[in-house]
Amino acid sequence: MRLFLTTVAAATLTLTACNNSNNSASNDSIKNLEKLYKTSYNLKDIPTAITAVQLILINDSTNTLRDSLPSMYLAVQNIDACLTTTEDALKRYPESEEYAKYKMLCLEQVGKADELFTLANNLYNKTGKAEYVYKIASVQLVTGEFDAANKTISNMMEKYKNTKDSVDIFIDQGQSQRVPIIAACWNMKGYLYIQTQKYQQAGEAYQKAIQIFPDFVMARRNLQQLIQGAQQQR
Repeated sequence: MRLFLTTVAAATLTLTACNNSNNSASNDSIKNLEKLYKTSYNLKDIPTAITAVQLILINDSTNTLRDSLPSMYLAVQNIDACLTTTEDALKRYPESEEYAKYKMLCLEQVGKADELFTLANNLYNKTGKAEYVYKIASVQLVTGEFDAANKTISNMMEKYKNTKDSVDIFIDQGQSQRVPIIAACWNMKGYLYIQTQKYQQAGEAYQKAIQIFPDFVMARRNLQQLIQGAQQQR
């Protein structure tokens, strides 16, 4: 009997030692992966940083680095992954404006206009920030609600006429430009005029946008396309 108990005790000690050894090895592995994440992120090697975080989460699903995934997936334009991880983050931080903005950007990329409109409207009601009402107007333009868009744009131009508020305007995939809100409104006015075939007013609107912000890439591009279109019709 003593021999049996001694054997069991020895086996238990051996198992405990193995578990401690495995835990120590696992902790060391996580620490090394965290170092890899920090180094890669600082070097702007985002794909490697994402891989490091995902490997960490295999061993520790609650590691706080999971909260960095939405911004990193957005940076590499993996929109589906960004949307999934953002929605997961919003379950943990339902009042987070940061993650709500990530979701808004993702919804815009995948063309979910109804969800985007609702989210932008909620954010605007909570914060009163120009960027969200601008997004509302953008959705209205894209979905063909021109009367509603015109009203929203006019209200923006009145409300923000004496402010220095600015918004991000997407130029190309993954690229955006910070633009004064009034210049952005004139650019949208130009788009609205084109949809209603008021080409002269459209050109004037684009020119006003450029006068306010001479480096406005999208407005210059829209004006150039309008001029080229008019030349081709002659």
